[in-house]
Amino acid sequence: METPQMNRPIVHTLINFITYRHTCKQKLLVITSIRILLLLLSFLAFTKLPAQKIWEERKGCLRVQGNLAPGYLFKQKIASAYFDGDMDLFLDNRVSFTGSASLSFALNRNNETGIKVNHAVFGGFNYHFLKPSHWDPFIGITPGMGVVQVAYKDGDVIKRTPYTPVPLISASVGCNYYIGWIFNVFVKVQAVTGQVTSTAPSTTRLDELKFMAGLGWNLRLWKPKHKDNYMPVLIDRSR
Repeated sequence: METPQMNRPIVHTLINFITYRHTCKQKLLVITSIRILLLLLSFLAFTKLPAQKIWEERKGCLRVQGNLAPGYLFKQKIASAYFDGDMDLFLDNRVSFTGSASLSFALNRNNETGIKVNHAVFGGFNYHFLKPSHWDPFIGITPGMGVVQVAYKDGDVIKRTPYTPVPLISASVGCNYYIGWIFNVFVKVQAVTGQVTSTAPSTTRLDELKFMAGLGWNLRLWKPKHKDNYMPVLIDRSR
């Protein structure tokens, strides 16, 4: 009867080794592999679908996506993981209003200090470099607000700060590729910076890179008026 009890520490040690020792590398490898797989499946499944009007006229179109997004926190030197979603509402062929939200999970173990919660919302504008076509590279600036909780040591006890609002600023660069009536595939890298000051004994930096890729959806909300597409023509009156 004592054998199972004696084996329990060994089992727990093995589980901790598998689950936590390489947590950062595992998150990045698993989530990145999922992103690559989704991209490959998207190209295979939707390249033969009929053309979407979004690459003829972007104004009035909405592009949305949701995915798992890996990241890397530079100060903490750990991988991060998020449930992420964002959208682009095209106000013009070159300019879109963009908004995003991310919910953090599994940042580190319960008995470790550091960032425990790092949720955030962002809003701003993207600039799209090319005229409407299949390819759509862009760059954007998006200020935002985070909700952060940090664990710190107070003597021998690990304490947590209250949930703290934190102003953030981010810049992103990426590319969409419109492949069908509804779908697009995309890649995006987002750089985020900010810091949290609360009841913790020191400030905590939130400098981070987030990586997003996968399948997105397109929806036309309104049809541009004829004058939106109007191009002035010079007339030679000397004839």
